[in-house]
Amino acid sequence: MKKILVLFGIIVFLSACGTTNADPGLDEEQPQQPSPIVEDDNESEDQNNGGIVAGEVEAKLQEVAPMQYVYTVKNQTEKTVKLEFTSSQRYDFSVETKEGKQVYLYSSTASFLQALGEETMEPAGELTYTLDLNQIDLSPGEYVLTAWMTPKEGEKYKISTEFTME
Repeated sequence: MKKILVLFGIIVFLSACGTTNADPGLDEEQPQQPSPIVEDDNESEDQNNGGIVAGEVEAKLQEVAPMQYVYTVKNQTEKTVKLEFTSSQRYDFSVETKEGKQVYLYSSTASFLQALGEETMEPAGELTYTLDLNQIDLSPGEYVLTAWMTPKEGEKYKISTEFTME
């Protein structure tokens, strides 16, 4: 009988733990809010009408060698930008004819691990990826290269540039 009373006392004590009627702003630690996720590279980070806007997340495509481009996403805001991913894929790119016919899509030729992940860009931080088009068998002509990030929310920071294959 004594054991049952002790067990009952422990259960009552443990069930009371974690419940409180005290003001949650005094000494208790508040749960941390997740880092903001930038929704669109054309959206203002400051939504309070008339506030100062530090900038946007900018995407850039730059040719660094024949048929090699660098895709850069730079955080020009005052906030940390966190991108969450459902696989090891971080970016994608496509090559289309000037008429809009897709001739290459990176993600259709690559394999990615099915693992959750994230990339975080501090203010003025950037992510950089090399796109090598030398591996693509392109006929002579004019093309459009488009690159974008692939977070779980969908395509972000899309940018395009035209090039000519001779």
